[in-house]
This record gives sequence, C-alpha cells and structure tokens, in this order.
Amino acid sequence: YWRTSHGPLGAHHASTLGSGRYQQVHTLHEARTTKVPCFDGVAELWVDPSRRSTDAKAVAAASQALLDDEKNFIDHSNSPIWLADEAPMLDGPKTGLRGTAVLRRRDGISREDFKRHWHDIPAPWALGRPDVWGFVRYIQNHTPANADDNPLARERNAPPAFDGLSEIYRVAATAPADEVARLRDELLADEPNFMNVDASPVFMGEVHVIIGEP
Repeated sequence: YWRTSHGPLGAHHASTLGSGRYQQVHTLHEARTTKVPCFDGVAELWVDPSRRSTDAKAVAAASQALLDDEKNFIDHSNSPIWLADEAPMLDGPKTGLRGTAVLRRRDGISREDFKRHWHDIPAPWALGRPDVWGFVRYIQNHTPANADDNPLARERNAPPAFDGLSEIYRVAATAPADEVARLRDELLADEPNFMNVDASPVFMGEVHVIIGEP
C-alpha cells in the first residue's frame, strides 16, 4: 500500500508541497537487534520551501490528503517524524541493499555534542579503513536541536525524534579476518560514548525512488 497507493499520492502533490525528491526504504531484515523494534520502513523527502505553491489553501489541502491517507497504514504513535541536515561523508555509488542506522544519543549529552562525536570520531575512523568496513557510500543525517518543535510531529502525535540517521552502502571486507574483528570491536566499543546502543536500531532495506533520480 505504501509503495503503490501512498507513493503515487505523494508524487501527485509534490509540486504543491515543494518536494523535489521522495524515496521509500523498505526494511528486509534487522542488522542489529535492539530494545527498540526495527522500523518497517523509512520515508525520506527533500523539500524546497521556495518551490512550494503560494496558494495556502492548496498546500493545506495537499498536506491533509497525505495525512488522511497515512492513517490507512501508518501507526503514527510509533512513527517519529523529523527534519534533518544531510551530511555526505562518502558520496559513492548506491549498490545493493542499504543499511540504515537510526541513532539515539546517550543520556547526559546534547544533540550538538552527539553530532560532533559521531561526525568527527567514528566516521573518519571507519572511512579510513575501507578494507575493513567496506563503505562505498555513507551519509549522516543530523537532527537539529529544535527538532521536537516540528508541527508535523505534533499533528501526528508522533514520538520524540531520533538524533541521527545514517545511510550506508557497503561491499565485503578484504582485510584479514582477525584484523577486521579487532578493528570492528574497537569501533563498537566507542559507540556507548555518544549513543544509546540499545535504542538505536540498524536494518537493511531496499530503496524505492518515488520522485527524483535513483
């Protein structure tokens, strides 16, 4: 339903709402089990306010039509929605399944401190060893400090925003197995320094582009 009914509805209203790109990520399986249930999917939209219709009634009607249709298949009370700043770390090809990690910061640190640690420490560490991690494309999406004031979340009675989302495409590691295991353990050991690991699900999925280039 999401892909064949709601997707075309989103495409129909794209010009009114200023949506330049819209893709759906359909989950296939969990990559790491956590205490937070794995997402069934992620809808990702790129919106340019300058391209939005100047007809306020048309914008309101389009937004309401999408919201009403979402109620046919989405559990809004368990579906966070937030804005994010996209930060490409490695702008390579989109090959195979996409890994998605939805991250919650650990208790006691701000979103800004979380973002700084995530961006400056584990990301360069992993990207510096492609033979270990196999990253060919890696995008971080940073949640702004005011994300919880999002009116879209309020009208959907959505749960709190997550603090970041990563998009990862990988190939197999080529380094010796013992070195791969050692360096992965070191990187994973750093995660509790900035994130709540048990509240940060990771999953693999297929990307379906509804609007825009693949």
